[in-house]
Amino acid sequence: MKIKTEAQELAQIRLAERGVIKKQGKVHSAGELIRMALDAHDDRVCVSWSGGRCSTTVLHIVRKYSPNVRVMFTDTGVEYPETVKFVREQAKELELNLTITKPERTFWEIVEKYGFPKPRKPMSPDGRDSSIRTPKCCYWLKERPMQHFAKESGTEAFITGMRAGEARIRALSTWRSGQFYFHKRFKVWKYNPIILWPTRDVIAYTQEHGVPVNPLYQKLDRSGCWPCTAFISWQKQLAQTNFKLYKFLMERMGEQRLLDHYFRSQIAPCSDRG
Repeated sequence: MKIKTEAQELAQIRLAERGVIKKQGKVHSAGELIRMALDAHDDRVCVSWSGGRCSTTVLHIVRKYSPNVRVMFTDTGVEYPETVKFVREQAKELELNLTITKPERTFWEIVEKYGFPKPRKPMSPDGRDSSIRTPKCCYWLKERPMQHFAKESGTEAFITGMRAGEARIRALSTWRSGQFYFHKRFKVWKYNPIILWPTRDVIAYTQEHGVPVNPLYQKLDRSGCWPCTAFISWQKQLAQTNFKLYKFLMERMGEQRLLDHYFRSQIAPCSDRG
């Protein structure tokens, strides 16, 4: 994920907004969209909470309408220590109706088989670019646990903190699908109340309403998995945030590169010429 200027972020939001209006006829406010989700799915709604600033903002808004709303946090096993501590503290303080899911495989098992995550290629506006693939670690650590949770709990809809300004892929996805849509693969509805909010609006909301923010944002402008190598400047950010984790990751990447080189350099056995 590349750090964007405010102008770039707003350009992506404008693109997404045009698609929303074309798809839905109007833009729904965060409150309107949340009420729609609660009215349509009642107690089968769940907030997908990452512990990040955006999903924490959404959680705060949703709890105004449904204080005991179900909340899901996926512990990928490679969350920043600050995030894990923040989630635990907030869950206890707010008495959240929280479920913590865990993946079937570890990040390191996935890396050993598929390699470290790489940046996604730019998505074509029509969404037909078959080269766009979810990194294997995202699938195993995030998507699959969500699918299992939805099936086992009877969840019909997730309310998320996704924002179009964060990435071009998200802007184009919103341009095609709108602020809410049925996810065919997950077989659940997804509602994105702040999809068209710029970063400045999220920050303003947290300050105005006294919403607790993950202390990780005092060091960098993202949360998520600390060993993620799929966004630009990840090395610099991780080194500045937690040098011990940075050093550990670089050592693991060095081992992976040596293994890759070993398997690529093996000479195929000669054929028997008789």
